[in-house]
Amino acid sequence: MNHPPVTKALIPCGGKGTRMASLIEGSAAKELLPVGGIPLVLRVMEECAASGIREVLIVSGPGKSDLESAVLAAAGSSGMPAKVRVVIQDEARGLADAIRLGRDFAESSALAVALPDNLFLGDTPALAQLLGVYKQTGMSVVAIVELTAASRNRYGPTAIYPGRVDKNQFIIERIPDKGPRDKTFDPKGAASAFTGVGRYVFLPEVFAAIDEIEASSPSGKELDDIPVLQLLLSRGSLTGCLVNGDFLDVGLPAGYLEADTRFRRG
Repeated sequence: MNHPPVTKALIPCGGKGTRMASLIEGSAAKELLPVGGIPLVLRVMEECAASGIREVLIVSGPGKSDLESAVLAAAGSSGMPAKVRVVIQDEARGLADAIRLGRDFAESSALAVALPDNLFLGDTPALAQLLGVYKQTGMSVVAIVELTAASRNRYGPTAIYPGRVDKNQFIIERIPDKGPRDKTFDPKGAASAFTGVGRYVFLPEVFAAIDEIEASSPSGKELDDIPVLQLLLSRGSLTGCLVNGDFLDVGLPAGYLEADTRFRRG
């Protein structure tokens, strides 16, 4: 089956970066923290462009004029997407709420989503690998990585995803809820385990799924991505892409410092 190419991506930047407060100077947005001398958000925009993305929507938060200036100035420059738009998420109500702000931007086409606090080192851009699985399957896709117990302090409280590897695809059996935000990854006694991280390709149905989750949730509850992924999986419209390369969680100080060191080495 021929699936249309994905040319648009959303980068959610509305969070306050509380876990990174010790590294953020003054009022600078956390997404502007330099990794190997280049701001996080620009590294993710480079990955998007290298994956065939031509247009990016930055979901920013109030008071992040420095972020807005940086991403708009980068649009169309070498190695960057041709077009960049910015929309404000007035209140940080969760990742799914940020994704929903891309409904009009997506224009009934599949939409890539790339979190700025997740970076990858490898021969092929992580997002390009997800787009390959999307083309193969026509399904929504979430990035899957294998994390080791030895480096658990460098990753956030993501849960273990039961499933099986099929070449570059990860067939997800179940998506558990996340752990407490003040914890780190727990492989439950195993040497390593698989989990989902911040790269996605969503079919247009994701927006109705987010609305559905909100309608069944208590008023004012944060709209996280996990319930949406769980709903899509239950309907047989979500699969995983086992990313070939090293995953770096720069949303934690330990992970950020590791990423900065490794990108400086080239």
